[in-house]
Amino acid sequence: MGVLDQSIIHLWHTKIDDHSQKYQLFQSWLTPNEKIRAEKLAFPYRQNYVISRAILRDLLAYYSEQYPEKLKLSYSVSGKPFLIKNQSQRIEFNLSHSKNILVCVFTIGAPVGIDIEYITPKKHLDKIAYRFLPGYEYDQLQLLKETNKLQAFFKAWVRNEALIKAKGDTLQTHPYSKYKLSLNAKLSTSKFETKEINSFYTISNLLLYSEFATAIAIKGKKKPINIKKYTKRLSN
Repeated sequence: MGVLDQSIIHLWHTKIDDHSQKYQLFQSWLTPNEKIRAEKLAFPYRQNYVISRAILRDLLAYYSEQYPEKLKLSYSVSGKPFLIKNQSQRIEFNLSHSKNILVCVFTIGAPVGIDIEYITPKKHLDKIAYRFLPGYEYDQLQLLKETNKLQAFFKAWVRNEALIKAKGDTLQTHPYSKYKLSLNAKLSTSKFETKEINSFYTISNLLLYSEFATAIAIKGKKKPINIKKYTKRLSN
């Protein structure tokens, strides 16, 4: 059994195709609805979906002392997964994958979100940034050298996505106008104030893989992050 507590975040990462030999087993763990969704996807998206969801189930089973195929998951309106019958531990979790990389994050009692994105050149980067980034971040982006803009854009993008996922928002409901994060490369952590009294989220950038941008958002103060590589099945 894995041990979680309120004082720390556990972050697991892995290369998805390292687990392709377990595809049939992993597929058997999914619910009928998850299998239907997987069948609608073309390769390699189907394989990525099945393996990602199965590894999430394995890790949840590891922390909750259940069997991965017996776990009851549901989804919020925004698509965020949550564990049914989770009152005893209040396990909070989230996952993200990009290309061949999967990341999963777990803690106790505090909503958490994670996002990872492959850093790839974008045509019309300024137009994309103007459309999707908060105005404060877009203005900062325009002050950077062209050679630094791509990294800064993805750094901002994953922080926004991680916060949206932690809060359970959608792009349409996320209050960008009240949200200011610095694109200063030396600042890896920022704070987002909510409308609730004394309520805020902490957003941190991480470097897990050189060609990917990663960020975690958690409600409340910053917590230490225990980073682990997922290499094999952990549950019973």
